[in-house]
Amino acid sequence: MKLVKLFLIVFLPFCSAILCAKEGSYEELMRDLLIVEEVNRQIEYRYPATYNNTLQGGLINMPSALMGEEGEIGFGFSKTPPYRNWNGRAQLYSNLEITLNYRIFSGILDPVFGHLGFGEFSDKGANLKLALIRPEDSDYTLPGISIGWDDFLGTKGFESQYVVATQVLPNFNAELTIGYGSGRIKQWFGGLLWYPFGRSWCTPFRNLSLTVEYDSIDYKNPQREPHPRGRSQKSKFNYGFKYRLWGVIDLMGSYIRGKEYSFALSTHYNFGKTQGFLPKIDDPLPYVAPRNTESIGCLRPEEVVAQDFLYALLDQGFVLLRAQLTYDDCCRRVLRLSVYNCRYLFERQLRCRLNHILGSLTPSNIDKVVVVLEAEGFPVQEYHYHNCFLKMYGRRCIGNAELDLISPIHEVKIPDPCTTQQIFKQERPLFCFSLLPKFHTFFGSTTGKFKYALGLSAGACGYLPFDIFYQFQVGWIGISKLENFVGVDRLNPSQIINVHTDIVCYYKQRGITFDQLYFQKSANLSYGWFGRLSLGYFTQNYVGAAAEILYYPVNSCWAVGFETALLKKRSLTGLGFTNTIRKFDGFKPTFVPFTGLQYFVDLYYDLRDWQTKFKVSIGRFLARDVGVRYECTRYFSNGLELYGWYTRTNGHDIVNGQVYFDKGIGISMPLDFFYTYSCRKRWNYSLSAWLRDVGYRAPTGRGLYETIHHQRIW
Repeated sequence: MKLVKLFLIVFLPFCSAILCAKEGSYEELMRDLLIVEEVNRQIEYRYPATYNNTLQGGLINMPSALMGEEGEIGFGFSKTPPYRNWNGRAQLYSNLEITLNYRIFSGILDPVFGHLGFGEFSDKGANLKLALIRPEDSDYTLPGISIGWDDFLGTKGFESQYVVATQVLPNFNAELTIGYGSGRIKQWFGGLLWYPFGRSWCTPFRNLSLTVEYDSIDYKNPQREPHPRGRSQKSKFNYGFKYRLWGVIDLMGSYIRGKEYSFALSTHYNFGKTQGFLPKIDDPLPYVAPRNTESIGCLRPEEVVAQDFLYALLDQGFVLLRAQLTYDDCCRRVLRLSVYNCRYLFERQLRCRLNHILGSLTPSNIDKVVVVLEAEGFPVQEYHYHNCFLKMYGRRCIGNAELDLISPIHEVKIPDPCTTQQIFKQERPLFCFSLLPKFHTFFGSTTGKFKYALGLSAGACGYLPFDIFYQFQVGWIGISKLENFVGVDRLNPSQIINVHTDIVCYYKQRGITFDQLYFQKSANLSYGWFGRLSLGYFTQNYVGAAAEILYYPVNSCWAVGFETALLKKRSLTGLGFTNTIRKFDGFKPTFVPFTGLQYFVDLYYDLRDWQTKFKVSIGRFLARDVGVRYECTRYFSNGLELYGWYTRTNGHDIVNGQVYFDKGIGISMPLDFFYTYSCRKRWNYSLSAWLRDVGYRAPTGRGLYETIHHQRIW
């Protein structure tokens, strides 16, 4: 079947063109092009995945083997008596789906904090589903098979495990699901989903589907169904409908357990594949003219060459820091350009722009051009271009792919000062202002389920003499719901020093807050070694000094580093700091002497084929606990990053009778998505499962690995 489709795509247009030329008619050519378009559409066709009440790929309450597209992120709400669910979903890989649920028990007041304002009882959970076989892999000939674990973290009140198979029937516009589970899902389950109006492109109601499922949740078992009002079931069959609006909004209504009506509303978008919400109309086109390859001499002196590159690079979004003439080991004449990338997120964009500039402006009597890429105050890597290849590129004999291949990345090498002539130099920018939203969020306060503070963050960053980078930031909170949030677990107060849980006291400040002012000097120590020193106010609650050394050679998928920091606790207001820190003795707060010391050996590995980074940090955390922090980051080709971490230490922090180990999730999204021009800035947000002190690592400036890795993202 696929060979036939390939034949139609490759040969049919040529055959039809010859036929049309002989007969002098374009009607058959247009007909054949329409056939090719239809074949292409069938090849790219993907049966739509729908989601259940917990935002998993599924039917109504039961899961299915189907999943969304890689890179999708979704959020939703469902009212499934006796629960109200807030759900989140991320499709990290084409065969891995992760969902998060926040269940609110309708009509049941929290037994401990309900009278304080927390309201109804709630529960958090996380689910994971792994596809062993995807139905689209076999062109929907074979069923998809997945295994899943529901509520595998936390209290595990809704825990279950299952294996499920889904057969997609495209000719019947339907899918058939059957599975077997244990735990809350008891034994066999299954269902049918059908699109009664078909999946034709011209059908107005093609996104309407009808669903029936056999619900095998063990409702009558109090250990599996914690809500008393959810333990009755008149029928094991649930019925419902689903409708998708504009391809991104899902509506679902259903009749469950033979007695209740449920409703779900969710939205999803493929952030992992998007190229931005706005076209990059403000980006300049790659450099074309004027072309000037006149050799360096009387007609084109060194200063003119430097100006040619200065203005061309500036127009393309780069800053030329230095231009030098030197000789390499083979006595070839070299033009060395130190360039700072202000705009482009990916190395492929940077190389394309540089290729056009160098191919148009390199003097003919230069043998080689070395472009040194600079990051936050230090050179990261360099590219070596031979002029013979640049001339071929300028004549369009080779393209970007070929030029990139024969002009590879190299470690930075300091030229011999005795044979180096500097023809241009300028300092890095002193100021770069920013204005961003500022917000803090907390879940599970005793006085409410969700607490937040919203405001603005204004700052400046730049470079002082000797390439010392500084970061200054002030904040202002305009709307806050943290007044009654004390930052103390009233059931399980942390018995180790409060290095992090008292952050709420800092976030509760109103008016202008002094958030950051630190200085950082980073350097390329050559041969793949990098180092940095940082000093100042790193966060709202810590001031101190830090040092880091990193080995990260070019073209390497691994790196290793060591970092240490000496920190003091800041005062709640002003620029001062304190020599004590809060610690609970039972429920009684005390204050003990404190000077923070943290140190780590960091191991990094970038699994590029899977676009996944791993980081393992071994050492001492700020609360004096020793252990290991594991971090996994899934990054996408457009710069989006989704990550999670898990920390295991000897802190022995007890939460609800069990030892707690810090864990959480986060997202790093390029702001490039929302601009009409390319931008390197990012928005970061992370959330821990619990606000605790164990396994806490204080930020100490801009880390070397992330700075370098973001310069090498292809």
